Amino acid sequence: MVLDWMRKVHQLEYAHRFESLKWSRAERTIGLSAFCLATLIACSYRFPSWPGQSYFVASASTLVAILTGLQTFLKPSEKSEMYQKTASNYEKLRHEIELLLTMQANEKTIDQRLLRIQEEWKNLDAINVSESKYVKAKMRVRRLNKYPKELEFLGRSTESQREALDIVAEGVPDGNAGQRNVL
Repeated sequence: MVLDWMRKVHQLEYAHRFESLKWSRAERTIGLSAFCLATLIACSYRFPSWPGQSYFVASASTLVAILTGLQTFLKPSEKSEMYQKTASNYEKLRHEIELLLTMQANEKTIDQRLLRIQEEWKNLDAINVSESKYVKAKMRVRRLNKYPKELEFLGRSTESQREALDIVAEGVPDGNAGQRNVL
């Protein structure tokens, strides 16, 4: 079960990192596009007039205004930073689980640490990630061949038993409150 938690945390860590990269790329793309268009507009006045110059200037100016508005209202840099912080929190949680798996302790100590890890997971500020980023993260973690198959710790169970477990385990944090549970 602990390995299953660790796998889920690892997937969420990667999903948040991928989401952070997406917003970082969006910021760079929008910002560079606005800058390049504004530079072209400014330079177009230095060149001799050409037939479509006034239409180009008007259209490009409108596009620059739209791009800077997007930059202002979407706030991609803030979103990127927020996802990066959440990914770091998941990474810390994963390292705690790894430490738990490698330490030599009695059952009571392990149970206490498990409860603390579960509480930390519940208290994490979970931010929803897009399903495509979650699936990408899931595939990335699967390729690591570090974890057993999902729910393998249950032994041979039928699909209906797994569905029943999903319903019962809704209290276990999955880090994606508000989105459907994607295992």
